[in-house]
Amino acid sequence: MNRIMAKLQRFRRIRQLHTIISQETIKPSSPTPPHLKDHKFALIDHFATHIHMPWIFFYKNYKNGDINILKKSLSQCLTQYYPFAGRFLSPSTHHIDCNDQGVEFLEASINTSLDSFILKKEQDKTLDHLIPNGLGCSFEKTSPNMLEVQLNHFTCGGVAVSVSISHKIADGFTMLNLCNHWASVTRGLSPINPSFSNLYISDIIVPEVQNVEETFKTKYANRIFVFPNSKLNELKKKINAMGTTPVNPSRVESLTSLLFKCATTAKSGYFHPSNCLYQIVNLRNKTTITDFPKLVAGNLSPAALAKMADSNQIEVITSLRKEIMKLQGVRDVKELGDFMVKWSLEFNNGCPTYACTSVCRFPFYEVDFGWGKPVRVMFRAANPGNNFVLMDTPCGDGIEATVQLEEDVMATFQHDKELLAYTQDI
Repeated sequence: MNRIMAKLQRFRRIRQLHTIISQETIKPSSPTPPHLKDHKFALIDHFATHIHMPWIFFYKNYKNGDINILKKSLSQCLTQYYPFAGRFLSPSTHHIDCNDQGVEFLEASINTSLDSFILKKEQDKTLDHLIPNGLGCSFEKTSPNMLEVQLNHFTCGGVAVSVSISHKIADGFTMLNLCNHWASVTRGLSPINPSFSNLYISDIIVPEVQNVEETFKTKYANRIFVFPNSKLNELKKKINAMGTTPVNPSRVESLTSLLFKCATTAKSGYFHPSNCLYQIVNLRNKTTITDFPKLVAGNLSPAALAKMADSNQIEVITSLRKEIMKLQGVRDVKELGDFMVKWSLEFNNGCPTYACTSVCRFPFYEVDFGWGKPVRVMFRAANPGNNFVLMDTPCGDGIEATVQLEEDVMATFQHDKELLAYTQDI
């Protein structure tokens, strides 16, 4: 009985944590021209899911009254990022209806301080209160909206701006450019306007994802680990000493190999030879297909997938490098499509799969709405699966890894001595 009462009290505290105080639809300040009303999916969009990717930007120096400026500047931005004000009408459609129906903008009061969120190591359900409609981690995003925003007010006076965008037409790079564009307009600046990807292909057949229902039933835990550069340098030296020829790994390569090794070991106590690891690759300026403009919007981040014979870190690094080079070497859209179909078939073959996304060096901590730089930026995992998301620490002196694993696997992983030897407290 005491345990039931404790759970009930905890549930009541969570329910009382936030209150929605306003809700509004923000539409583009100028109508989308008729020739842009039908935004066709580019190649990589076909492989992406309509699941939202929530990013949360925390600020301590919010100025009261700025919400109207935020709404006005967002409206101005949507004239350039017009597909995000449209609607995804059906899973069977291959386009976005750019009908200017707008973006949902929520305002919430959070009954706690900003620090109670940014100092957390574990991402529990309370974080979902900061995300529009609380759907960022439900794995079942059924809304036709392409973009949703929530401004959260904390008791200390700070705020968190949560931006949740559909992965169907945007990768993390596009989401960040949108946020920096919006922030620049809010400060009265004139940012560079985007162009959208033109990687279209008409006859692509995307393999269906297998065992979807079982994947969604699996319970996952999310935890944050911080790796300072001093420790990452030690890790790089250790990896170089493993082989006869130094591989000179980057920080991201070193950390990815460590996370993969520890996660696969935590899964069953030993490495399974059918494990796969895929790395998201930003193709902007890194492919022979065409020279994409720096700010090209859309999905330009396919995955390079490598099957691992063992968890040796040099093997992990060199295998990923080979696959990334193949991806960057594709010569046209047809070849890229064939590459992605092959990747999808391998992804669906039932082998344990781990995904790594690095947004290191991306200017997340430059998103300034006039309140200074964010004190913390968080990603809330929205895809079911084993995921590692790597980004720079707020001070830039290391990498922060958001790790999502099955709950029982995380219970072992988070106590791995080799892993913890390279971490520090938040």
